[in-house]
Amino acid sequence: MTVRQALLLIVAAGLAACSGNGEGERDTRQLVQVATAESGRLEQPLAFSGVLRPVERARLAFQSAGILRTRPAALGSVVMPGELLATLDNPELGPAQRAAAAALQETLARRDQARRDLARLVSLERTDAVGEDAVEQKRAELAALDAALARAEADLAATRQRLEDASLVAPFAGVISEVAAEPGEFLGAGQMVMGIGGLDRVEVELGLPAALIGQVTPGMSLRVEVPQLPGREWQGRVTELSAIGDTHSGLFPVVVAFGIDPRSTPLRPGMLARAWFERMLHEGLILPLNAVIDPVGGAPRVYRLDDGHVRSVPVQVVAASGSRVGVVVGPEARLAAGDRVVVAGHRALTDGQPVRVAR
Repeated sequence: MTVRQALLLIVAAGLAACSGNGEGERDTRQLVQVATAESGRLEQPLAFSGVLRPVERARLAFQSAGILRTRPAALGSVVMPGELLATLDNPELGPAQRAAAAALQETLARRDQARRDLARLVSLERTDAVGEDAVEQKRAELAALDAALARAEADLAATRQRLEDASLVAPFAGVISEVAAEPGEFLGAGQMVMGIGGLDRVEVELGLPAALIGQVTPGMSLRVEVPQLPGREWQGRVTELSAIGDTHSGLFPVVVAFGIDPRSTPLRPGMLARAWFERMLHEGLILPLNAVIDPVGGAPRVYRLDDGHVRSVPVQVVAASGSRVGVVVGPEARLAAGDRVVVAGHRALTDGQPVRVAR
């Protein structure tokens, strides 16, 4: 056998091996990737920011005018309920209390004397020693003294209350957040001395647009982040919701509050907070964005996998969020949750074309 004949035999054997059982035939079906259509709510996350403030807070003031005598509490002081924060020096309060006490004692003595006089006159009336007019006159005098005694007791109580009001105490546990007066300054009645805020609960007031306010309800749970503390988040709840928008901005005030442990977290009032709302865009059929061919054109469509073939289904894109879209289909179109749709390899497909799914 010549070399040429041997080469021809080798080539012939190779051709026979390639075509003998069909194992080397090339699969010409289009290779595609698929995803499953879902039914649900398509939501868009929206963030709104505001400054944290204590839920429990107060601006403290004296009810009487006077000179601020002492102020033990300083800015940033942590105080407990009932702790003395400041005292007021009002020179008129001491003499006023003494005068009210003296007036009360005088009225009390006169009332007691009138009672004794009335008892004596009643006894004399039984023996006709005095007339009925004298007894009635004394009864009227006693009634007037009883009323005067009640007024004197009220005056003394009011004076004592003003003296007690000259001591400013903490209404709850918290931290002094603001100081507005120094010892020696004259303060008018009701003029702010200092501010106090609690540390265990904070809130943030946000401004929401009218398009979103209808989807917010009291008690709704929201995710809250603080940019100064990355990687941490809290669950807040809507505690206040205004039905009237701001006349300048047109936004609706919403207050979101949540509790914190000041011993284990550095979060403090005054930090910037960001609350996330999920705006509902669509409820119904949801698909991956890359499943829709020509999503913003005049004829958007998807390819539904049907027993190894694809079927073109016209759709209408009604909402989009991230990599997902909400769609609606006509009454004659067949596409439902659970159907598999092509998400890759569909650019050159035609209706009814056989395909193979990538594993």
